[in-house]
Amino acid sequence: MKRQTKTYFRTFYITLVILLCVSIGWIGISTAWENTVQVAFGKYEKAIEISEDGIRILDFNIK
Repeated sequence: MKRQTKTYFRTFYITLVILLCVSIGWIGISTAWENTVQVAFGKYEKAIEISEDGIRILDFNIK
């Protein structure tokens, strides 16, 4: 029983670290993209936008 619990917590922590790294990376990419658009084009756009036209993630439109 102790072996199974140890394995469970080990995989839980590894998964948690991977998800945190991906989340922090996405937040960094989104912030950098928003600042680049604001400096280059002079307008503020969110990285992820949901509107009547569809979903826009960075510059990719999904209709």
